[in-house]
Parts: sequence; structure tokens; C-alpha cells
Amino acid sequence: MRNKRRWTELGKDALIVLLTLSAVYLLSMTPLVRDSGVMELLAPRESPGAGTSSGDGTAAMLPARLAITGAGGRFGIQYDEARLEEQFPPLGALLGDALASAGQPQSMDEQEWRRHLGGRSVYFDFQGDMPLSALEHWLQGVGDQPLEGSARRMMLCAGAGDQVLLCWQDADSGSFFSCSTALTQSLNLDPAVEGITSNGAYFAFEDPALADRLAPYTLITEGEQSGTRYDAGVPLTGEAQALVLSALSFNSQNHAPGSGGEVYLDGGDRLVVGSNGTITYRAAQGEKYPVGIGPAGGVEAARSLAEATLGALCGEARLYLMSARETGGELRIQFGYLLGGGAVHLGSEGWAAEFAVRDGYIIRFTLRFRSYTTNGEQTLLLPIDKAAAMLPDLTDQRRELVIQYLDGGGAELSPDWVAV
Repeated sequence: MRNKRRWTELGKDALIVLLTLSAVYLLSMTPLVRDSGVMELLAPRESPGAGTSSGDGTAAMLPARLAITGAGGRFGIQYDEARLEEQFPPLGALLGDALASAGQPQSMDEQEWRRHLGGRSVYFDFQGDMPLSALEHWLQGVGDQPLEGSARRMMLCAGAGDQVLLCWQDADSGSFFSCSTALTQSLNLDPAVEGITSNGAYFAFEDPALADRLAPYTLITEGEQSGTRYDAGVPLTGEAQALVLSALSFNSQNHAPGSGGEVYLDGGDRLVVGSNGTITYRAAQGEKYPVGIGPAGGVEAARSLAEATLGALCGEARLYLMSARETGGELRIQFGYLLGGGAVHLGSEGWAAEFAVRDGYIIRFTLRFRSYTTNGEQTLLLPIDKAAAMLPDLTDQRRELVIQYLDGGGAELSPDWVAV
């Protein structure tokens, strides 16, 4: 009798569970719950795997230019972010594998670098100086022999036998280096460059008419360039400011007016929100924003803060890493804005964010908030080779000619060719 009663009670419990689950399912199908976002909060989330971070480093590491050279010639891409975002992922995966399996770096002369550029190769121009350890972290994860230094220009190219070489130009010295990788031409490089159809792209050093006028690795893509115009403004108002303060772990209620703007305090740490859209932070103890080991850890921590604040409010721009350099015991990290692949030169300094890292913590930073939206108008620019011919001041210095947006705080931005 006792067992029979026990089974009866278990049956009742099971029926209650089934009825409850059924009710929850039916409730979840109603528009009220579907539109509330509750189901998204309850949905399972994948945890980051090895070599990944909780943020998305794709925007910061997307190159500004790509050049793929194969039997069919060279195909170059610049000032076309949609095309870069389409082409970069498989090529970036190869670059990550090359960085993770890099051998001992060897110096190479510039003529050898140029010879490789003319052969089967994939060339990356990151616009800013990218620490190799940070790029490796974003693309693949740390390998057995992390590379030191920074580079703006990198290349995967055919080496001896079936070998694929990783080559780069050091950002500080300008010297060229190469190292062996675990990639092979037959399995990795050849599939990446086969079927490439030339679109007439070339480097300035390959054209005698431009070699004496432009920096040698200025990428030339033929045809007229159509540049988009943007409306610009300061987005740091109201709810947006509260979200930024939350992302920076400051209490929006704990503030007082100051000479430079609203001052927010966290212990001795001081955050100032200026009326011009600039936020500055100075640490007292220096322990609010810890970073990982080495330059890669500092860059990743700075990138996460920049993306969570500036990146969330910059409209149609994206952030890119301009530089990360050791100066006086501090790691100085700068990020800039890009619009359609063209750099924004903001104010007199040019950068959008600057961070200082010391002893494993971010001790100060400056964030300059701007938001950009296309206004539907276009500026027709000359082809780069014709623009170079009209700028005689390039002749002596052999500077690079790039499309740039100058943002002096106005309400509209237009692109133009600028010698840098």
C-alpha cells in the first residue's frame, strides 16, 4: 500500500512538472515575452575559447589595405571596408597561423622584400603600428615563440621549397625581417592566391613616374575614388553618458562640478567628463584597470575599454590601433577613427583615445567622443597617381598619399588626399 501511494505521489509530481513546462513554453510564445528580451537573457552563451577574449578584436585588427599577388597579377583593396571585411577572415586566419608558428626572425634586405612583394604573396597594411604579440593574440593565440616589436606592413610569401615565410617591416627601425612558419605553399598560400584576377593595383616603387614622388609602399589602385561625406557630432549626452560611466565602472551619482567638467570619484581615482565630449582619467592607486602580461595584455585591456565606450557611440566609424610604444617605463597606446578605410585626423593630435599602462595597470587615459553618420553626399577625388602629380611638395620627402578626414570639431567631414 505504501509503495502504491509513493508511486501515486511521484506521478502527481511529474504531471505538475509537465504542466509547468507546458505553461512556460506557451507563455514564451506570446508577443509580450518574445519582445521583452527575457528569452535572450536566459539563452545559453558560449564561453570564450583559448586564445580569444570576451570582446571582439576584429575591428581593431582589420587591415586598411590588402594586396594579393598570384599568377593572374595583383588584386589590391583599400578604402572599401565592406570588401576588406569579406576578404580578410580567411587571410587573417593564415596570418594568425603564421604568427603562432613563427620561427627565429632573420633580417632581410629591402630588395628581397620587394622581390617577394612581386611574387606569390599576401600583403597586409594595418594603417597603424601593430604589436606583433597583440596581433597574434587576436588572430590565433600565443604560440611557442611570440614575436617582439611592432609592424604596420606584413606579408606572407613563398620561400624555399614548399615553405611560406612571414615577413614584416619593423615600425621603429624600418628594417625588414622574415621567419619560417608551419604553413606550406601547396596547402595554404597557393589556395589563397590562385584565381586572383588583377585589378591593376601596384606599389609606388614599381612605377618610375611615382617612385621619386611617393613613399615606396604607397598602394596605387586605379580609377577615381569616391569619398563619402559625414555629419559629425558629440554623442556623450544623457543616457549615453550613463552607459559610458557604467562601462568605466564609475558611479554616475557620485559627481560634482569642476573647472574642466563634471568630476566623478572612485576612491582617489578621478574621471572628468568635459562638455566638449572628452573624458580623462587619472588613477590614484593605479589598480582600477588591471591588464594582462606584456604589450599584448596592455593593448587588449585598452582596446576593450575603447570599444565599450568610444566604439559603442562612434556611429559609422570604427576604431583602429594607431600605435603602442614603450616610453619611460610606460606603454602608450593610441587608437584612431576610420571612416570607410580613410583615417580621421581628430584635432591637433589625430588620435581618438590614448592610454598609459604602468606596472600592470592602466593609470590614465583620454577618450575623445565623436559620432559620424553618412549624409548621402559624395566627394569625387582624383585617382591617386594624378593627385600625386598635382602635389609638388611630395617630390623631396617621398611621403605617402592617403585619403583622410580632418575633424576639427565641425558638423561635417569631407575626404581629401593628404600627404603624410
